[in-house]
Amino acid sequence: MKRVSDIIGMTVVDSKGSPIGEVERVICSRTRGRVLGITLKRKRPGRGRAVVHYRDILSFGDDLLIVNDRAPGRDLDMPDIGRPEDGEDITGYLVLTADGREIGVIKDTVIGENSGTIEGYIIAGDLFEDLIKGRKLLRLDNTAAVGKGCVVLDTVEIDSLDSPGGLENLLKLNNQKQ
Repeated sequence: MKRVSDIIGMTVVDSKGSPIGEVERVICSRTRGRVLGITLKRKRPGRGRAVVHYRDILSFGDDLLIVNDRAPGRDLDMPDIGRPEDGEDITGYLVLTADGREIGVIKDTVIGENSGTIEGYIIAGDLFEDLIKGRKLLRLDNTAAVGKGCVVLDTVEIDSLDSPGGLENLLKLNNQKQ
């Protein structure tokens, strides 16, 4: 799994290793549950921006993406992606329970780099809770209501929040090793 924020800024090369550009944006579709493509800033001046379909991404590395040689196209060449602004990005949305309790704010999207599916969203609560318990991974299913600027969850879905990080888990791991 990879965070979208880790992909932005990555160098993009073709299959021969020639630099093409840098990832400017990852186009995610919440309703389709997957990544549609990326926009990239081209290396050569005057070439502008390009869109690459997700299916044309051959490999994810830690520092770069390898794409099919014929991959970069203009926005107009990608009708099934639509306009990049239509990517349904919900980063920054407030997350609430059905009874009005605030869970936090969506800070990032987590994707499966092999499949391109959206695995979940990183939720940030208050600073103290994030430090102690770590940020939460929210896996959205189709029952969540997504409105303008907020996501409303059923109370049942609160149990599906995973919290893999934080000082609390770090201390538990250290105690288990001793």
